[in-house]
Amino acid sequence: MNLNELQGRILAPFAAETIRSLKQLAQLEAQTGEGFEDDVEKFRFKGYAIATEVSGTIPGKVLLHLYPETALELGNRVLTSMLGEPSQEEDLTEDVRDALAEWGNTLIGLATRTLEESDIGVRFTPPFFIRDTEQMNELMHSVEEIVSVPIHTEGAGRFYFNYLLHSKTGAA
Repeated sequence: MNLNELQGRILAPFAAETIRSLKQLAQLEAQTGEGFEDDVEKFRFKGYAIATEVSGTIPGKVLLHLYPETALELGNRVLTSMLGEPSQEEDLTEDVRDALAEWGNTLIGLATRTLEESDIGVRFTPPFFIRDTEQMNELMHSVEEIVSVPIHTEGAGRFYFNYLLHSKTGAA
């Protein structure tokens, strides 16, 4: 299933900034997969997410949504890039979470700036972090539709951009 034009226009800068930043900060090649509509009833927290609220044309939330092992691998790679020395943390330590937060803030900030300048009628809040199912459950209130774009990396696994929509927009 393809995304409708507006969904695609909103998610495209997030995917593009992610791919660019993965190459630059984590020395990882990545590509986007085909966007699809997720099942709201079956949607579950994967382990770590960075989110921004969207208001305007299509209100909702955009999540950079990672599995724990992917978050750990990406966090270690970003931390290595930031410190200039190898990081081999075995869990999501404070240093790894801080590196992920910096990476997420940067790519979400760049994507939202691009979208706000494109004048399609959307605005974004500063990014915030989801670390448990209780926080995710709060985000899921009033979500009627979810569209997702997978990001596939060579070496760190797969993760997603999810657009949690407050109204049905319908994929194309």
